[in-house]
Amino acid sequence: MIEPTFCSGLADLAARYRGFIVDQWGVIHDGARPYAEALDCLGRLREAGKRVVLLSNSGKRTTVNAARLAEIGIDETLYDAIVTSGEATWQALFERNDPFFAGLGRRCFLWSRGGDRSVVEGLPIEVVDAADDADFVLLGGVEDDARLEEFGPALEAAAARGLPLVCANPDIVAVLPNGGFGLAPGAVAHHYEQLGGRVAYVGKPHRPIYEVCLQALGNPPHDEVLAVGDSVAHDVAGGAAMELDTALVMAGIHSRIFDPDRGASANRAAMEQLAQEYGVLPRWVLPRFRWSAY
Repeated sequence: MIEPTFCSGLADLAARYRGFIVDQWGVIHDGARPYAEALDCLGRLREAGKRVVLLSNSGKRTTVNAARLAEIGIDETLYDAIVTSGEATWQALFERNDPFFAGLGRRCFLWSRGGDRSVVEGLPIEVVDAADDADFVLLGGVEDDARLEEFGPALEAAAARGLPLVCANPDIVAVLPNGGFGLAPGAVAHHYEQLGGRVAYVGKPHRPIYEVCLQALGNPPHDEVLAVGDSVAHDVAGGAAMELDTALVMAGIHSRIFDPDRGASANRAAMEQLAQEYGVLPRWVLPRFRWSAY
């Protein structure tokens, strides 16, 4: 694997790329407020004529996500498009072209964040109150304070009936507004697999979500696109699998092992640890999603 290059900000490398696929949570906002440096960076990219797609493993649909971004101060002029795993899940449930989705049935036991039902709105799907009454389980999101054991009884009931589960957010860990970390839907879905359940994951690091992003960017050559995120398992692995250059933001999911305020020498061991764990390295490493250190 090629050793990654540590940079102070996007200004060091932006000229190399025409399009940018940028993760949301932990990169441009913390779920409650945007990072000031990230807003400046998005603005600089737009001023430079770059195309920007915001990619999220959010289980909510694009319109809901866009409204939430506007609410916390991320204006639509700062990006060209939003792609969410929730939107991709809605499309898969609507089209039913994939064999897994074609056999799901119509009665759904839904977990979502804040009671959101946008992932099934407008679809011929009945949301039921218990796994015993469902044809499949749809995992769109979990609350900030959720614990894995809370899902145990329902997951066990679903597994006993052989129900398929659709995970509309493959993230394992969530960055919380208080700076801590919480449970994400992907961890619940992985637990279901350990119980013997069948799971379909929609979102990063899986190829279809990146194909949607590239289409939104105008289908440029892959070597002209940079994927930026804070998760090696999702953002770096997903981008690398699409043969895109990737940039890892240290001040996110992996901030517990990085020191974002120091350079390569202070963080080389952490990068080696991640390489051994995930088998992939980013092309670039950034302290935060920012334009420059000055």
